[in-house]
Amino acid sequence: MDSNTISRRAALRRTTAFGVGTAIFWLAAPAAHAQTGKLAKDAVKYVDKGDVPGKDCDDCMHFIAPANAREAATCRIVEGPINPHGHCLAFTPRAKPAP
Repeated sequence: MDSNTISRRAALRRTTAFGVGTAIFWLAAPAAHAQTGKLAKDAVKYVDKGDVPGKDCDDCMHFIAPANAREAATCRIVEGPINPHGHCLAFTPRAKPAP
């Protein structure tokens, strides 16, 4: 197998993970999502301090860094201010830049 091909098993795992993440996003808190367009922190089990290395909020594609030191970081899908070192079920790793 050449290094650019992906096995069927790996493809199935990625597809399943994407599907589960999407389901969590859309089904976790319909009422909260309907009001603000974002999910409540408890619906995605957000915690201010993550315990999985490399899966902090600031490693996620949904993370929005504050414009200055006086503002809080935010998230595209979780409502309210967040800690850059927090974590939730909606974590999606940032795409790595091509070499």
